[in-house]
Amino acid sequence: MILNIQQLQVREQLCVDIDACQCDLPSDIGKIVVPIHLEAAVSKFEKEVTIEGRIATTVEMSCVRCLKLHHEVIDDLFEVIYRPRIETEKQSDEIELDETDLNVSYYEGESISMATLLRDQILLLLPVKPLCKPDCAGLCPSCGQDLNEGPCPCSKDTLDPRLAGLRQLLKEEGSAK
Repeated sequence: MILNIQQLQVREQLCVDIDACQCDLPSDIGKIVVPIHLEAAVSKFEKEVTIEGRIATTVEMSCVRCLKLHHEVIDDLFEVIYRPRIETEKQSDEIELDETDLNVSYYEGESISMATLLRDQILLLLPVKPLCKPDCAGLCPSCGQDLNEGPCPCSKDTLDPRLAGLRQLLKEEGSAK
């Protein structure tokens, strides 16, 4: 979906469902599994376009601890201000940003890609370290068993060889008392 800036009215309402294949995420992050629902108000003032609204979808991701696939539900508000790219070329290389600049993007030509906007918003809303459940136990580092399904037969007394010196100090201190 493309917004043509010249055809925009002063304020328009959007309510659309966009097919997930139009807004692909990088495969190592996840896969959108339901259509993306977008409700937004689009405002135009001179060459500046403001899009504010709500985005909702579901993304299938791998848990960072146990690697099981799970669904992350996204349903959140957003606001993005688009300005023409020409304005940014006049500014110097070193710019001090404030909080209001964090939701500013730039467009070239006379159109804004809604697929790019949606992909960017989804990426911002996804967790950095997705978990299948908050108390996920993960995998055993020795045998790889899923610790959510129960304990593994591995010895719990295994020590990282880099800590062997510390273990020796603790034994010496314990025997000196």
